[in-house]
Amino acid sequence: MSAGWLEITRLETRASSADLAEDVWDNDNCCCYSADGERLLDAENYPGEVHVKDGTKVICDEVFAFQDYMAEDRRLGEVIPDDERVSLLDKVYLPASVTHIGRAAFRECGWMKSIKLPKDLLYIAEEAFQSCWELRSLTCPSGLVAIGEGAFEDCCSLGKVKLDKALRSIGDGAFYACESLEEIVLPPSLEYIGEDAFGETPLKRIFISRSSADIIPPMLPERLRRKVRML
Repeated sequence: MSAGWLEITRLETRASSADLAEDVWDNDNCCCYSADGERLLDAENYPGEVHVKDGTKVICDEVFAFQDYMAEDRRLGEVIPDDERVSLLDKVYLPASVTHIGRAAFRECGWMKSIKLPKDLLYIAEEAFQSCWELRSLTCPSGLVAIGEGAFEDCCSLGKVKLDKALRSIGDGAFYACESLEEIVLPPSLEYIGEDAFGETPLKRIFISRSSADIIPPMLPERLRRKVRML
């Protein structure tokens, strides 16, 4: 795997203490940003619909992920059943400037049915959209180079995925248990497909170009190689 795009995946997406010490609050969307406006650091008691500010480059780790306080009629410290673990977020609008979506940034945003990924997006980190139950389709922008481990795990309504030509890596378990995903087109640019990237999915067809016939199938488990079709 080429070093250039690997460096993109190593950008720190955790909100640092230095950033939080000088954060700037957006009252309308209940979000806070770094002083330079390039990092969305945190969100608390945010509305169902959030507009992220223009110029934002990084959505930091766990910003919109489910937190225990969001569960209705549950005391803090009580175990929250899986079917009640759902973030308050329904719709989010991301500016074109966003390049990195951090770890678990939208994990368990169970009511979010769609999201338009920014045109400048380069990396979706691990667990970024894990357990977004209602997410139906995904179109990756042309510059996206990597999808992290478990990024779309348990997105049980995800039926349409369009991956673009810049994509180099699909992490372990990236689409694990996406139980509505029946077909996918893998671009010839891929250099890595992680273990169980498509585990526990009902995939019937995996489309690849003839130019990648010697490259992509060996990265897939035997059961999925039989699903490969040439474009």
